[in-house]
Amino acid sequence: MSISYTSSRTSQNSSGARCPECHSNKLLYNKGSIICRDCGHSVYKAKRRNKYNASKQVALDGIRRDSKLEARVADELYFLKRSGAIKDYDSQYKVKLNIYDKDGNVAFAKNWKVDFRIHNNDGTYKLLEAKGIEGDDYKWKRDVLMNVWLKEHPDYTYEVRK
Repeated sequence: MSISYTSSRTSQNSSGARCPECHSNKLLYNKGSIICRDCGHSVYKAKRRNKYNASKQVALDGIRRDSKLEARVADELYFLKRSGAIKDYDSQYKVKLNIYDKDGNVAFAKNWKVDFRIHNNDGTYKLLEAKGIEGDDYKWKRDVLMNVWLKEHPDYTYEVRK
């Protein structure tokens, strides 16, 4: 079996390191991982880190969340649903943000996943975002959501938890 690898990164100095499978010294260093160029064996696999070094955590509803803050918000929503204070909630709700040109036509659309959509008992909805750090990408999406999308959907409100 022949496997070839290409990478824009150069090989690191392995100083005599060898593959434990085929004993080759041709190792490829790529994004923190070390792979044997001859047999493809993963000598060392770097742990994939979450954005902003957030640690994933499982909430009470059994879903693995991207951060501890998001898991705490999910736990709160879980108890609110069980107590009857809210009807239900959705995780990772997809919102289609339309960007309009000067004539009022849709120039392009961008999909954005909001952390939670809460179904209130009165039939309205709340979009809830759990944010530890507000990045530039989030800020412009939030502006489009608040200034365009919410005006098109009057039964929705938006809240950010920090």
